[in-house]
Order: sequence, then C-alpha cells, then structure tokens
Amino acid sequence: MAPLGVARALITAGGGAAGGLTLLETESASGKSNVDFDSLGSYNVHFLTYTNLKTGTNSDYTQMRLSNDGGSNFEAGTAYERGVQYGGHNGSFGPSISTGTDRFRSLAFANAGTPMSGYVYLYNLGDSSKFSMITHHSTIGSIFMYFGGQVYNVAETINAVRILNDSGGNFTAGSVSLYGVEE
Repeated sequence: MAPLGVARALITAGGGAAGGLTLLETESASGKSNVDFDSLGSYNVHFLTYTNLKTGTNSDYTQMRLSNDGGSNFEAGTAYERGVQYGGHNGSFGPSISTGTDRFRSLAFANAGTPMSGYVYLYNLGDSSKFSMITHHSTIGSIFMYFGGQVYNVAETINAVRILNDSGGNFTAGSVSLYGVEE
C-alpha cells in the first residue's frame, strides 16, 4: 500500500489505537505566508500533510522551521541539514544536500498556481535529549517530486512547527494538517 494509503488507513482506524493518528489541527494556508502549529501534544512521532498548497510567485519552496518557545521565535540558526532527492518530467533528477542551513528546505518547490501536496513525518520533537528529524515526500502538479530526510542538530524540546513560503509571499490556496501518531 502506498504511504498515503497507509496513512489514510490509520486515520480511518481512529485516534487512540496503537499506530493510529490523532488529528491535532487543520489550518487553511490561503492568504498566509506561514502556517503555525503550537499544540503538539506529547507524541514521539507527528504526521503532517499539506494539500494543494499554491503560491502567487514563481520558484517558491515550501519549508519548515521549529520552535522551542511555543512559537514566539522559530529557530533560524545553522543547525538544519538535509539530504533530498528530486525528479521531474523533464528528466532532471538529483540530490539537494546541505548542512548549516536555517530551515528544513525543499519540502516542495513550485511556480505560481501549481499545486503542491505531500506529507512529513516528524520525530523526537518533544524529547530534549534527541535531535529532531523529518522524512518527507511531495509531488508538485504532475511534473515534479521531492523526497528525503532532514535533521535539526540541536537536542532540545520542540513545541511548535511553522510551514513557510520561501519567498515570504502568501500561499494562495491549500491546507495543512498535523496529527499525533499513537504508540
């Protein structure tokens, strides 16, 4: 079963069951440059989905930052690292690798009006003794995809997550949902 199919099966099974998903919040992204979640609960694993996100400008990345103070400030230092693969209809395929960046980057990349959809698993956010990590996969229209893993190399309690539009402009459509994964 495809990963999104597995997620849908878990959601349908209902929250509270081992491995089930509990919906924490769904936010519309339309008209916002950031979508913030600051009620993460006490889950070791979170599952985030974004559906039909669109931007009004070309060459926008959908990205993520983390916060350890409930969302008053989002970490923008150099502790984020990524290893991402991308591929497209034009035959392009390759890595996007970086250390010392200021956010989780390359969750998706699109031009104005092109829908981006995907999912992100977030690990160890509430554990102050471990680094926070993500794995993700996205599709952009019917022409591009990204998948990979990223790490925030600071062991601290993360209690808020921000999805952001790279250009600083607003998303023009779409929604973002955050779930807790039951153990």
